[in-house]
Amino acid sequence: MSRKTPSDTALLYRSLEEQASQHPVRAIRLTGKGPEPLGLLLVDAGVSASELAPILAGLRFTDQTRPTPVGQTEGKLPDLAWLRQQLAMELTQVQQSKLPCALLLITLSGQDTGAKTLTEQAAAALTHCLHPVDLLSGYHKNGLALIMPGAAVGKARKRAEEIRTTLRNTAFTKGTTGVTPSLALGIAVCHAYETIPADQLLALAEAELTRAAKMGNDAICQSAAVRSEDSCQVTVEERAQLWMQPRKAARAAGMAA
Repeated sequence: MSRKTPSDTALLYRSLEEQASQHPVRAIRLTGKGPEPLGLLLVDAGVSASELAPILAGLRFTDQTRPTPVGQTEGKLPDLAWLRQQLAMELTQVQQSKLPCALLLITLSGQDTGAKTLTEQAAAALTHCLHPVDLLSGYHKNGLALIMPGAAVGKARKRAEEIRTTLRNTAFTKGTTGVTPSLALGIAVCHAYETIPADQLLALAEAELTRAAKMGNDAICQSAAVRSEDSCQVTVEERAQLWMQPRKAARAAGMAA
């Protein structure tokens, strides 16, 4: 497409995104320095995030080193309304692609600190932690929300721990004074076998965020919709071992007989 786009190009892209949601494809906006997107990339829904990352990283524009579909426009974080809209679109993709989607909520709090300033500093610090398919937005006055398409509980937890480490190592300031905000992180995951509305997934993440805040010590709490996959996760390998145990016992009993 021509870089000299009309002012209603965003409406065109939104229309294309809505049409794409009816098909097994993923629509990714390529953003630049201006408010208008540079383009819209349609990718087969079966392409994993790990396969997609080098594809996006390989794209180059004159005013942009790499596409950053994180929801930021001219340095400003999108609001909660934008988050709800994007989350609804991502959950539609879960139904079509059969890949999970995780929502991470983060709050930063500290005595006599400007919440907005802390949030902006945190968003800047997390720039290098974001994947090309991530969607970052503000969350109320003192937090951030990160949509992680394709992330199941285990991966979402690992990324939350990496993000917590990054924020812990960030030199936050208020004016000329250094501050150390306390963190709380809550995760909710939606799977294809339990697709739920966006508001419900957001409520699950908020509940985990509240639980983490009560625990203190920069806690991370997590849950998965419907199924009781909370903070005590069983890995695929552990499930396989549990599945094999009764068979081994039965085989041993048969040999003894």
